[in-house]
Amino acid sequence: MKRSARVLVASTRAAAGTYQDTTGPELVRWLRGLGFDTPEATVVADRDVAWGVEKLLGADVIISTGGTGIGPEDQTVEAAQAHIDRPMPAIMHAIWQEGLNNTPYAVLSRGVAGMAGRSFICTLPGSPKAVRDGMTVLEPLLGAIIDAARGNTHQGHNDPEYVREQTGKVIAARISDSPIDAEHARRETATPAMGAVVTFDGVVRDHDGGEAVADLTYTAHPDAENVMREVCQRIAAEHPNARIYAAHRTGPLTIGDTAFLVVAAAAHRHDAFHAASALADAVKAEVPIWKEQHLRDGRTQWVGIE
Repeated sequence: MKRSARVLVASTRAAAGTYQDTTGPELVRWLRGLGFDTPEATVVADRDVAWGVEKLLGADVIISTGGTGIGPEDQTVEAAQAHIDRPMPAIMHAIWQEGLNNTPYAVLSRGVAGMAGRSFICTLPGSPKAVRDGMTVLEPLLGAIIDAARGNTHQGHNDPEYVREQTGKVIAARISDSPIDAEHARRETATPAMGAVVTFDGVVRDHDGGEAVADLTYTAHPDAENVMREVCQRIAAEHPNARIYAAHRTGPLTIGDTAFLVVAAAAHRHDAFHAASALADAVKAEVPIWKEQHLRDGRTQWVGIE
């Protein structure tokens, strides 16, 4: 699956249709040329830029244009900073330095760059020249930034080609009312080339939300296994150094039963840990499976239906 990128244009005039923005389309063409899955730019008025940033969170790369100056309507920097948890100031220094080759006014931009979770955000000024300065600096860096954010860095490992041929694969993506055999799953996923096997075994617990649980029943949407397969394929593409396996139970389960199993195998532990964590989170968030909890006081609760 392609890496994802989103472009945000902060311009009150462009949003109102009284000004033709060229920076958004230029950034979209550039990102697509780098192989990113990039839809058309999102254009918002300056007052709505916080909403625009929130809407695009989750993409691998988010690049904005406009709203980085010192004018009263410029709010892009504040909107991005609200989500950035790991600032990357050196990137902005490099962009400012690139801009100084063209104009002394480059340093008037208040742009910021950094990670918001696993999304890289960079706020560029609204002028075409400033956007091109940003593109010049960012082009050789974006791939490394995304790999590092996904945990795909493995410097120092000179694995033979046959190891790489075994990874980036989905071994299984199963939803069934049959018991899950964790040992069989590990055997299927591991190979002699894999030096790390990480297993997440999600078992039924006897409490939830402060309530005592007696047992529960899982129900899956008819298309759930297809969704599970798509999720696994995406995670395998995002973690090309790992082999992954996912299985989820349906039907009645008792306390202590395995309801959800993830196995990730890789040549090195870092890749296996990150792949297992990403897969467990994605399946729980995206695959349409619900549970009916039977509480000890006789009541029932549905969980996962929204």
